[in-house]
Formats: sequence, structure tokens, C-alpha cells
Amino acid sequence: MAPASPRILILRSGHTDSSVAARHGDYDAWFTTAMADSGCEFVVRHVPRDGVGSLTGIDGVLVTGTPASVRDATPWMESLGDFLGLRTDTGPPLLAVCFGAQLAAHGLGGKVERNPRGWEIGTVTVDLTEDGRGDPLFAGLPRQITVQATHQDHVAELPADTTLLATNAKTAVQAFAWGKRLRALQFHPEAGVEILRRLVDLRRGILEADARLQGAADGAAAMARVQAVADDLRPSGHGRTILANWVTSYVRGSS
Repeated sequence: MAPASPRILILRSGHTDSSVAARHGDYDAWFTTAMADSGCEFVVRHVPRDGVGSLTGIDGVLVTGTPASVRDATPWMESLGDFLGLRTDTGPPLLAVCFGAQLAAHGLGGKVERNPRGWEIGTVTVDLTEDGRGDPLFAGLPRQITVQATHQDHVAELPADTTLLATNAKTAVQAFAWGKRLRALQFHPEAGVEILRRLVDLRRGILEADARLQGAADGAAAMARVQAVADDLRPSGHGRTILANWVTSYVRGSS
């Protein structure tokens, strides 16, 4: 069994915007803040520089998001994708988030593409599948959960031997599983509303251009769509429940 204070390796896949990091920390800090009451110890490695490294003494692995795209296919991404794509239930449990989820799907033989429905950003609702409702990762949560999201790419095709756990109209693959070891989330269970508020503000120009591509009639309509996303940002404890469930059922519950 995992020890009383499990050691969690956070594989940071990049850096957030410097203005976000100055207030909220980098991607690893989003997790350590959200999991402050978990009783875990954390080790952080910056994958583009350090790789995955040794898993000796590690009880669980978190893979963060990044501004980069799986479609960039850089050497460090290929190496991390090979690690995430290992079809084995030996080793510490993995929770891959956003880019991490996309890279896991790619490593397992799936397909990652630019989402033709455009950016998904802000506070979103996600529907659990029947498999998702039965997975310990979502224990105690309703059929429809509220979480924070920010991504432009999506998993267009899941590998045949994975299980879809959650979905919505914008992004068909919101969560999936492979075996007992890997759970992957397209949304950000670790991110709070203020982080998303800053990201929406930083990306307003990009999001307004995307809104035009998605059918906004003119610049004013595009601006209104983006403002509606900002106005709809709202807190939810569902993301932290998911992280707590992962520690309880997968990290502490692993043997």
C-alpha cells in the first residue's frame, strides 16, 4: 500500500503566462494548492528539460497542461507520450490533465487535432458516462459536473482499448481511462476561477477571432461572446473532489 504521506511526482509540461505565475504559481503550484489538504508530498520535474526521470519512491504521477500542442511532436513530447502510452498496470497511477490527456491518447494510438468547434474556455459542464459514474475518480459527484477548462486541441479519436468517462457537446472526450493505472482529464480540476479569469483576459483577442470563425456576426458579437464566458466564470468544488478521489482510490488504494 502507498505510505501515509504519498510522494506525488508532478511532471510539468511547460510554463503558464508569467503574469498568471506571479499571482497563482506555475502549473505545478496549481496542483499543490488544490491538493494542500491531501497529505501528499510533491516532487516537481520540468519534462522538457529533465524528462520523466526515476519513479523510485514515487506513489503517483500528475502530468500538467502546457501552451504547446501535441501536434508539435517535439522529442520531449514523444518521450513523454511513450511513457504515458505504456500498456501496463504496473508502476504508480497516472493522472494526465489537458495537454497530458491529449498526449496520453496520442501515446496509446489515438488522434489529437485542433477542435473544429473552437476554443473551450471558462467554467463548463461535463456529463459523466455510465462508466464514468462507476469510476472511483468521480465518486460522490453528480452525473453532470462543473469544472474549469481551457484548450484549443481535443482528442478526436480514442484508442480502441480505452474507456470514455466524461463528455460534452464541445469536446466529446472530456475524460478517459486505460486499465487501472491511467486516468486522463481534458479539463483542469486543479484550476480556480481567478486563474481562468486571467487566462480569458490574456486571450481576448484570440478568443474573439475564434468566435468570428465559429459564427459571430461581427466584432461586437465576438466581443460579447467572450465577455459572456468571463461573466459565467463560477467556482466549483468538483475539480478538487476529483483530485481527492484520485489520491484516495488510486494512489493510497494502489498496492
